[in-house]
Amino acid sequence: MITPVEQAPLGTPFTADTTSEEVMAGVDLTDTVAVVTGGYSGLGLHTTTALTRTGARVIAPARRVDSARDALGVVT
Repeated sequence: MITPVEQAPLGTPFTADTTSEEVMAGVDLTDTVAVVTGGYSGLGLHTTTALTRTGARVIAPARRVDSARDALGVVT
């Protein structure tokens, strides 16, 4: 049986309305390599985009290479 637990705030300035740009503001990930599974669709693509914008080199393993190329072609 699962016991309900009251959630406590994390004490960050972020809310449910915070954008990835706001979270990553001032973050420099130059010379960092990130591996994002599912990095070419949905939340993975959004994560890939956010990390790339901060200077990270992102590796997105893919089963559907054509789909990945199409989706990742717009990431800058």
